[in-house]
Amino acid sequence: MAKANLNAWVSGWHWRDRILNFEPSWFTIIMGTGVLQTCYVNFPYPITGGARWLRDIGYCLWILEVVLFAIFIAFLLIRYISHPELFKKNLLEFPNSSYLGAIAISWNTIIQGIVSYYDYRSSAVWVCFVMYWMALAGSVLVTIGIIIVQMVRAQKQDLSDVAGVWVMTTVPLFATASTAGVLLPFINRESTKCAIAVLVTGYMGWFTAICELMFILSIFFYRLISLKLPAQPVVASSFLPIAALSQAAFAIHKMSVYLSNYLVSTRYGPTQSIPPPLSAATIQATAEAMHWLGILLSLGLLAHATFWVCQATAGILFTLPIKSFNIAHWSLVFPLASYANAWSLLSRDLRNDGMRGWAATFTVITTVLWLFCSMMTCYHGFWKGSLFTAPGLEDWLGDRDDQDEESRGGRRDNWNGTYTLSQSCSKRDLEDGVGPSNGDSQARRRN
Repeated sequence: MAKANLNAWVSGWHWRDRILNFEPSWFTIIMGTGVLQTCYVNFPYPITGGARWLRDIGYCLWILEVVLFAIFIAFLLIRYISHPELFKKNLLEFPNSSYLGAIAISWNTIIQGIVSYYDYRSSAVWVCFVMYWMALAGSVLVTIGIIIVQMVRAQKQDLSDVAGVWVMTTVPLFATASTAGVLLPFINRESTKCAIAVLVTGYMGWFTAICELMFILSIFFYRLISLKLPAQPVVASSFLPIAALSQAAFAIHKMSVYLSNYLVSTRYGPTQSIPPPLSAATIQATAEAMHWLGILLSLGLLAHATFWVCQATAGILFTLPIKSFNIAHWSLVFPLASYANAWSLLSRDLRNDGMRGWAATFTVITTVLWLFCSMMTCYHGFWKGSLFTAPGLEDWLGDRDDQDEESRGGRRDNWNGTYTLSQSCSKRDLEDGVGPSNGDSQARRRN
């Protein structure tokens, strides 16, 4: 039977169905992988010399992230080119359309990986600068564009439809602001004007996302109070507010640090005089105030995120046991890794051992979750194919996707999540145990 499964896996005929059912939500895998490598780079305890193995592991994760991003983009392009109507489906079906933001977030984590490992190269910094503007454009399209589409074209939403995944419309701009904060010191080394452009757009994106986030969190909180927890398959999305708040905390802290240093180095002041009629002591005090403002905003956002950590964890515990694994479980990895990363930055700035321990603990928790989700995804997704599911395809494709059974490996699709094999199987199929003589092979899950 194992040989039959291997032959079926490499034969290729079922990959058409997997690509057809490939959704943007799969990019949450790349999000989680990318932010975990960032956690290793920013680990709160010093890792130097022979102990730099943690950073090396992060580099391996970054390579994996880049490879997965290329494969997933190829899958998505094939899907949308062969079935353009499915792009319209993804765009109009809210909140599933929010997962389009996962592509922009994944792109941002790739940029941060380049900065982390190749910041000493001017060429790499300029590549990241160009990629940043691409990330900003994609994030704006998601954060503003998808909301406008929902207002104009999408179906009516009831309070029971509100879920944590709505927050995914704001996370791309927060992730882009985080990228701006990471990139600023290195862009400033090449061009101060370019660095200021990144700083201004980073702040604008941050404030745009924070306003929208507070609207969504208010609605989501009211939904939880009124209608209790979401259904078990999507309860993991309750962790997504942690992602938005933690990315916001990390971004505002990093940008405030750069702004503080910029004020001191250039003696810049908000006046029309050049140089401004301000003493060095005044500018120094202003810079310190900006730095502390970033720290306080970060601490406040992380306090808010901690509330959602407690709420989402309680939601998971009250819905145990989890009956099946699905892609939504990757919604646990990115938020908690973002949370750990923000605490790591704060602990280093404040030199606080308690914060260091808290950040390191969540880094370990996130690593365990990533390993669990990776193993389950490899088995249920790429081996068995049961994770490749896109409900409602029949409403958009109907019979347009019909082909003769011979070109589809003797398989007849039923559009109800299953397929059947015709009785005219070859002798080779019977020998391998995949023909009609094998009862388990006559009705296999396609999704």
